[in-house]
Amino acid sequence: MAFSDPSSAIQSIIDGAVSDYMGMAVYVFTDFDGSGAPSAKFFSPSTAVWDSNHQVVDPAQLPNTLFEIGSISKVFTSRIFYALQGTYDGNTIGSCMPSISLPTAISGIPVADIVTYASGFPQDNGEPPDPRGQFCPPGNLQNFTELVAWFNSGQHSAWICPPGQCYTYSNLAWSLLAIAGVNPQNTYVDVYDEYNVQLAELCADLGMGSTALFTTSQVPGMACGYDGTQPFQVGQSYLPCPPMEFGSGSIVSCASDMLQWLLYNMGQLQPSPTEFAILQTQQQAGPARGKCGTTDTCQVQSQGPTVGIGWFFPKIAGAAGRVLSKDGGVPGFSSWMGFESWVQNGANAPSSNGVVVLSAGSLAAPVGQKIMSVLLSAEVEGGLSSS
Repeated sequence: MAFSDPSSAIQSIIDGAVSDYMGMAVYVFTDFDGSGAPSAKFFSPSTAVWDSNHQVVDPAQLPNTLFEIGSISKVFTSRIFYALQGTYDGNTIGSCMPSISLPTAISGIPVADIVTYASGFPQDNGEPPDPRGQFCPPGNLQNFTELVAWFNSGQHSAWICPPGQCYTYSNLAWSLLAIAGVNPQNTYVDVYDEYNVQLAELCADLGMGSTALFTTSQVPGMACGYDGTQPFQVGQSYLPCPPMEFGSGSIVSCASDMLQWLLYNMGQLQPSPTEFAILQTQQQAGPARGKCGTTDTCQVQSQGPTVGIGWFFPKIAGAAGRVLSKDGGVPGFSSWMGFESWVQNGANAPSSNGVVVLSAGSLAAPVGQKIMSVLLSAEVEGGLSSS
């Protein structure tokens, strides 16, 4: 079969998805010229893109324009936790922050269950909505003191299932993991800032100087957020999620930084033996668990997805091998990152096909899946890796 450069197909996918002045910044890493050597190439909409002030962004600046990445933050959180605590296995929330008094149902949750989406906390991404309502009230998600007080109140404790039993997508569990990783000594510690310091250290090693937790000072450099097809108004809030859910979805980044994060996870940055071991741990597929229902009996309702540490393994139509992916969505923005599995192959050669999509609105996942499908000549299906 003759070689075909996928660039035009990728550009068509992007242009077919965006409308108005919606921003999208895409990096694709693959063999573009048929030489056998993969390389990175940047893509963006052919039409004009707005920033948060409704000004047109210079196309040359789009790789460095800021977007909110939503739940891809979780893959950063698991990596930061590992750097701080040295392992997932054997650790619990309580063992990682022994100075904080919490009920046994919270302190006893194994870290290994949180990072594989089996914390026992109720599903809180609205897919599907929990008919019982919100597990943790927004007023208790504003600071660490209020969050600990809410846990210790025992409210909704009957909603917590035994950890490890079933799949539930809990943003709150991932945020608790981020807090436990920094081992706060009391409830008045600024855990948001503590985590941001650790994030900066990780990103500095990878040359990701624009990646940090959300602050209002970032908004002027951001693409305009979109609610469906409607742009955010100038001056509208860009807060991605409640402050104490920072570990699950508060990171702001740009495409040039996220390319580095993609290449790191693909093994393309020539990881040391220690880093390779960490990547191998994070990217091993675990057994799929059933999804919990929303009753106090925690009965399994349906089959859950296959996951690694933070990552998901979407289904692939055909025999193109495995893909790891993670998507994200917060008000105004979405993201998708995916790459061909590499740590489980015999030669341990780095992955040679990967995509990262940062988008205004909710376009990233379908665009990323379609681009990855082009690279692998096999359909990458959606599945359950929701924000």
